Amino acid sequence: MALIERGIAVYRENYCGTCHTLEAAGTRGIFGPNHNQAASLAAERIASENYTGTATTVEEYLRESLLEPQQYIVESYLVSAHPMPAYTHLDPEDIEAMVYLLLQQG
Repeated sequence: MALIERGIAVYRENYCGTCHTLEAAGTRGIFGPNHNQAASLAAERIASENYTGTATTVEEYLRESLLEPQQYIVESYLVSAHPMPAYTHLDPEDIEAMVYLLLQQG
């Protein structure tokens, strides 16, 4: 449970909720993909023939989305005025907490 709590804290501290909706963090962002079903959506995206990233697991996809978001951009967000930034400035422990949090989202 502590890892989820840390993930929520990191999510909020980095203003992820400005763009993303995540009920667990109490956010209602509108510029990026919904995170409420992040794990199942990640699995669908990896399986898609349009996927351009290098991840082969849901966990790898979520990490890639945080650290190298330009590897794959969800089609409906290709022309967004708010592209996903890379969160390479975060400590590895914070990345792990965020990935863990998102893995728990359906």
